Amino acid sequence: MRKLLPYSLVLVWLVVFCAGVSAQNSDTVITKNLREIDVFADKETNKSSVVQALEGKFICLMPVSEISDVLKLFSGLNIKDYGGTGGLKTVSVRSLGASHTPVSNTLGGQIDISRFQTGSVSEINLCIGQTDNLLKPAKLFAAGAVLSIKSFDAFLPEPQKLKLNFKTGSFGYLSLGTDFLKKIGKHLIFSVNADFLRSDGMYNFTLKNYKTVTTEKRRNTDIRSGKLEFSLNFNDSIRNSFNIKFYGYKSERGLPGSVVFYNPHAEERLKDADFFVQTDYKRRIFSNLTTKLIAKYDYSNNYYTDKNVMYTDGKLKQNSTQNEVFFSWINLWQVIPPLSFSVSIDESFNTLKSDITDRQPKRNTIQSVANLRYRFRNLLSFTLGEGFTHLREKTIKGAHLNDLDKFSPYMTVEVFLTKNFTADILLKNTYRVPTFNELYYTTLGSTGLKPEDASEVNFGFSYGKKTWNVSADFYHNNVDNKIVAIPTLYVWKMSNYGKVKILGADFSADKNFRISEFDIDVCAKYSYQKAVDVTDKKSKLYNNQIPYTPLHSGNFYSVFKYRKYALSFVSVLSGKRYFLAYNIPDNEISGYAEFSASLMREFCVKNTQILVKFSCINFTNEQYDVIKFYPMPGRQFQLNLSLTL
Repeated sequence: MRKLLPYSLVLVWLVVFCAGVSAQNSDTVITKNLREIDVFADKETNKSSVVQALEGKFICLMPVSEISDVLKLFSGLNIKDYGGTGGLKTVSVRSLGASHTPVSNTLGGQIDISRFQTGSVSEINLCIGQTDNLLKPAKLFAAGAVLSIKSFDAFLPEPQKLKLNFKTGSFGYLSLGTDFLKKIGKHLIFSVNADFLRSDGMYNFTLKNYKTVTTEKRRNTDIRSGKLEFSLNFNDSIRNSFNIKFYGYKSERGLPGSVVFYNPHAEERLKDADFFVQTDYKRRIFSNLTTKLIAKYDYSNNYYTDKNVMYTDGKLKQNSTQNEVFFSWINLWQVIPPLSFSVSIDESFNTLKSDITDRQPKRNTIQSVANLRYRFRNLLSFTLGEGFTHLREKTIKGAHLNDLDKFSPYMTVEVFLTKNFTADILLKNTYRVPTFNELYYTTLGSTGLKPEDASEVNFGFSYGKKTWNVSADFYHNNVDNKIVAIPTLYVWKMSNYGKVKILGADFSADKNFRISEFDIDVCAKYSYQKAVDVTDKKSKLYNNQIPYTPLHSGNFYSVFKYRKYALSFVSVLSGKRYFLAYNIPDNEISGYAEFSASLMREFCVKNTQILVKFSCINFTNEQYDVIKFYPMPGRQFQLNLSLTL
């Protein structure tokens, strides 16, 4: 009966969706296609690339506490989750890997997205392909997908805003956050954001060993973290702008490790310290020419310790520090009203100092991109681009990454068949080099790694009106020398697959309708990803699904709003996966279906807006692993209180 529950709920939601297609009294859409407009182009009424987006006002209604929970609601995206509040969480889009999807940091090339809380987010969007915005750094054009997390609206209508967030819940979870924004004059905004998080993370899980089933407790899973961010944003009436941001993050956490052979003991600890300062300046030089300059300095430090009798003095200490200096210069020229041309040039300097390796690498990377875009009214958009990567790396001694000079072309075509129906085609080559930790970390790295070379082909369409939207994308990716982390019982190691072929499809349908005083949003998404090793037809691994990529996945969510109340349901479903390259039953991880719900109530006391939300996450108490030997939490509760002054 329990196995039938997910499918029964799915069927109910689909029936509700189909039944409400004719009801179109509201213009609220859950997930919508956005377009960004070049500074001097005429405003468009159609999109020019598919962007999945969720606004902060909608996110606050959902039973989510971290950005990783929100990203599970996007299609074509997989989250690798090691369990618990402090567990590492990375994102992969269409099986291309986390490093193909900025947000990124200096240390690993991919960021632990669990550090982002939802309280101060105004919008999250994911773009696969190219956005309409040509005024951006070359590294974002070179990426397979771009994840954007916006903290607030730079064009704040209110002169001042203060927001306080308080969350508490199961497993000793406590989160405190504040956002303060102050408008200084007509064009200047000062903002401060601060967050504190702690959790002991000691949750129960079920351990199965053939016919023996026991209840165990996850240990060494505590986390304490804090973030402080200052921003100053200037925008004038013709969109000239200057922005500067200071960001600091510090955390200490336990690393519970894998649960193997009933061994719950873990003494690994990790301290993170990250700091960056970033500034950008944009100026309209002439009526058809805009330039933008970006500069950033990023510092990252990891301090890892482990207690074990096998180490000298009984303790292992590893300290790693990386620095990055980044510059970008972007120019956008509108040649004639339908024709635009842009050039972006980036340069970055990266260094690693660590007692994990004696090589102490240094890397200099130059990336450049040229784009030519032609728009014919609201009927056609065509973009042709060429990227170039120049990389030089050296070490004090020993092997290092070979010199790299690589061209990466791409093309997008979008046809607006009718006012509501759009079709698009994407052809793109992306290229990414191994990160420092993939190459040089003693327990993880492999200096023999080769850079990845990926080609993407996508055909998609979307059709929508005010209150409903349907879309479908079909894609074919080929990846040469795909970099994959392969776990053994005790150690993860990086390795190259020779060739990986990825065939996939993403489907999405969302609907908003009103029944009396009820405002109802419903959305259903499904993803199919066949990502197989096609290196050698004679190998036993030929045509085997690559590790941790489900063939089928999807999500369903709905929000029922009545006056100041909101009731939301979320379900995330995943098919079976394999944790090793050989697709045999012993290497299989079972699929799962996680269901969550929340009840929210809004108040207004004088000039203070108050939001109270109670959430039950995984209310069916589903026991499952996303990563083998890393059990996920069962049922948990959260209470959220938010005040906006």
